Amino acid sequence: MTENRVNLYSLTDTITPWAVRAAATLGLADLIAAGTTTLDELAAATKANPDALHRLLRYLSVRGVFKETEPRVYALTEAAEFLRTDHPAAQRPWLDVDSMAGRIEGTFSSLTHSIRTGDAAYPVRYGIEFWDDLATNPDRATSFGALMATHASYFDQVVQGYDWSTVNHVVDVGGGTGALLTEILKAQPHLRGTVVDLPGVVEQGRARFEAAGIADRAEVVSGSIFDPLPAGADVYILSNVLHDWNDSAAEKILQRAADAIGTTGKVLIVQILVKDENDNFPDDPARLMFITQMDLRLLSLMAGKARTWREYAELGEKAGLQVAGSTVIPTGQTLLSLRRG
Repeated sequence: MTENRVNLYSLTDTITPWAVRAAATLGLADLIAAGTTTLDELAAATKANPDALHRLLRYLSVRGVFKETEPRVYALTEAAEFLRTDHPAAQRPWLDVDSMAGRIEGTFSSLTHSIRTGDAAYPVRYGIEFWDDLATNPDRATSFGALMATHASYFDQVVQGYDWSTVNHVVDVGGGTGALLTEILKAQPHLRGTVVDLPGVVEQGRARFEAAGIADRAEVVSGSIFDPLPAGADVYILSNVLHDWNDSAAEKILQRAADAIGTTGKVLIVQILVKDENDNFPDDPARLMFITQMDLRLLSLMAGKARTWREYAELGEKAGLQVAGSTVIPTGQTLLSLRRG
């Protein structure tokens, strides 16, 4: 094949992503790391067809995910380490096709619908809107909450990147299982916190707060982020929330936060931003790849959108808010602080 044809094939190949997902779903990396390394042992442990499993491992060894050290004996490569459940940057939760992640990935086969219409593909694929699916299926809501908790790699940077010294009460709006709020309260013993999210997700926060020893300072509120929020807190966090919604819905969410902060509170948006001509973000190819891919994911799943600094500022203005400051943290997210204009 010509070089250009090979390059196009590498961009359009679909078997490799699903082969890796099959390995992740079966837990092969965990088994191999624990000493279960032969084909027969792996087939027995996963209840897989031995011949089919051999063919999967043979292909993934050719692709450099696993390594065949002896005939039908396997070891992990550096890439496969990320498929281990106990890896600090574990990718398995996002690759397990039996979880909500698998349902999410299945949406992208209908991406063409989103490109043609500008609407979400999720309801075309599954017959129900993304958020309605979570609201009516507790297992999927729990699985999605666990996925969101894997974003913890940037939480400590949010804690360090914002001045909490004058803050007494923080509300994490759409904060899932309370993972980010937990890290904030652990680092700032003077703070009280509230997490607001759908019942199927947010109730998991109680156990998290108990385990972290902060239950006396942390509150769980079940509800929609489109409903009135608990009023009077000093900071209302919207971390990876607004990009899940189109402009009209995002404006409504910001309006709820604006109504709750009163005259002295602030809204803290935490998002990776799209670069525009006025931004001074570094020209990082990996960052550009991530944000543009995420933008298509958001479009396909829930007609959401990755935005620029300017676009968030304009949404804030429509809700009566103005930018009070912004900071880019090392993990790439921007902390965008807004207050009443």
